[in-house]
Amino acid sequence: MPFICENVECRAVLARGQVRSIHEDAGWCFYCPDCKARNALKDIGEPGGHVELVQPERSGLPHKVIATARPLEDGKYAAQLRVQRALGMKGTYAVEEHWEQLGVFPDPNQAVAHAKSIAADLLDRKA
Repeated sequence: MPFICENVECRAVLARGQVRSIHEDAGWCFYCPDCKARNALKDIGEPGGHVELVQPERSGLPHKVIATARPLEDGKYAAQLRVQRALGMKGTYAVEEHWEQLGVFPDPNQAVAHAKSIAADLLDRKA
């Protein structure tokens, strides 16, 4: 089974021969040859026996979520959201979904928080 870079911007699918496993203080890992991100590995081999490394299962897929606040002419802020869902297949993403105005808020932090809550609800429903 191949390894996959868990960096949400990279998601490289790598054959075992393409990675070099390393044991550090934080445990086993490999560094992606494409983006240099650290990726955790787990030893499932017999204690005291041969090391058998696999990638730990993630609790959720690494979706790309970008929540922003766009300033409006009246001094308020529009909540904007871009979501690109990670598909169940390693290394692939769905087409990006984009919302220009999810609501208008007096504060940019409120706009971003609102967009993030919409993203969380959206991803929970489609999981």
